[in-house]
Amino acid sequence: MVQGSDTYTPHSGQAEVHASDAKVKVLEVARRWGKSRFALFEGLDHYTQALDIPVSNQLVPPFHMWVVVPSYPQGRQTWHEMVSLMPTEFASSRGIRQDEWIIYLKGAAGREWGLIELKSAHDPSSLQTVGLDYLWVNEAQDIPNEAFEKLLPTLRSPERMGYAVFEGIPPTYADHWFHMAFLAGERGRADYLSYKATAFDNPFLTHAQKEEIRKDRELITDAAWRRMYLAEFSERSSYFSNVDACLIGDLLKEPVPGARYVGGLDLGRKVDATVLHIYDAVKRQLVYHRAWDNGQSWVVQREGLSFIQDLWQMDRLVVDATTLGGDIFCSELQEIGIPVDEYVISWQTRDRLLNTLAVAIERETVHFPPVPSLLRQLRAFQARRQPGGGYKIEAPPGEHDDEVFAAALALTACDAEQRVGVMPRGGRMRYMPTQAEANGGISNVRQMLDQRDRERTIQRWEEAGIRL
Repeated sequence: MVQGSDTYTPHSGQAEVHASDAKVKVLEVARRWGKSRFALFEGLDHYTQALDIPVSNQLVPPFHMWVVVPSYPQGRQTWHEMVSLMPTEFASSRGIRQDEWIIYLKGAAGREWGLIELKSAHDPSSLQTVGLDYLWVNEAQDIPNEAFEKLLPTLRSPERMGYAVFEGIPPTYADHWFHMAFLAGERGRADYLSYKATAFDNPFLTHAQKEEIRKDRELITDAAWRRMYLAEFSERSSYFSNVDACLIGDLLKEPVPGARYVGGLDLGRKVDATVLHIYDAVKRQLVYHRAWDNGQSWVVQREGLSFIQDLWQMDRLVVDATTLGGDIFCSELQEIGIPVDEYVISWQTRDRLLNTLAVAIERETVHFPPVPSLLRQLRAFQARRQPGGGYKIEAPPGEHDDEVFAAALALTACDAEQRVGVMPRGGRMRYMPTQAEANGGISNVRQMLDQRDRERTIQRWEEAGIRL
């Protein structure tokens, strides 16, 4: 069999999953386990089996396989691995077409008989429905639900074999299609196999490689590390942890007399909506939410904002002016009387903006009603490893970030956070450290709190006219 070829020798876990006759195999498996190699050779096994199955001349190509990646840049490593591992005896005379992301396979008589295509899910509408003998979804946690809805019918053609492997690390929210498919297999759905394994279950990893994995724990949160290398599902593994603790109340239909309001506006780009968040400045709580889709002109958005400002009387509206033309739009808002603060998002200010929101959520000093689009984006955000080895805080491919940035921008206009809880006289108020502070150790946190107390004492003395 192909699994025993010179380019691939499966380890015990891979062999176990290969042995299953399930039509759909769902692998919530950690990094470094060998998911890609498994999925490629699972597909080639089905190809060799298909060579013995008679097909009509109308079925073109006789064997059809898709490899679906979140985006072409993200799938480049998968493509190179496929090319390097492809047994030479399987390629037809047309062979591997790098410019088309296609591998042509030959039949028993040397004629072109099969086709492997690498497809990107970045534009779900491009995943036109075809019948597939084998579908491999790579990095499934980064494939949006909308794309999967296009892919599922490809397994339903009566003339095709309809096998599939969905593989990746666990997603960061429960209603992602990949996690739902995994749960379906766990609950005994016919023809589904759900399989979970950690990076340490790969017997081919060296001691040095395992130590590298352990050291990554120093760079990211514990929940994110456990998701990446132990394949543990947790909604706390997203960058914004403790989200559920910040849920409170409902959106308001109109302002409360005497309250003071501020806002954050994330201007839409090609695929994102323009999103407005209005917060109670003192309570640091979301009270009003509005979104304009990317098909609505800025003229429509400007008029809408004018009407909203007449009602809510925001003291400040912090606007992302990074978008092309954003500075002009900000000037137009100022001309109609909206107190706009322009915020230019660079690589430096971006991290600071997101970190501020993350800390507020950790400490429960910001609150919001359960707005579905906001909760989805907060739970989807993650620290994603970059090709150079660092991490970037971002939404996964196919997801949006407009709600997150609208919330973060509005938070910058709110009053300073208030520490919560009451301690006995002489004690300290309850304090929730950030991840960085927690990683730094309790002694560092204690020193920081002592320093803050000294600064507040000096400030009180100065206000009372006391000079040292």
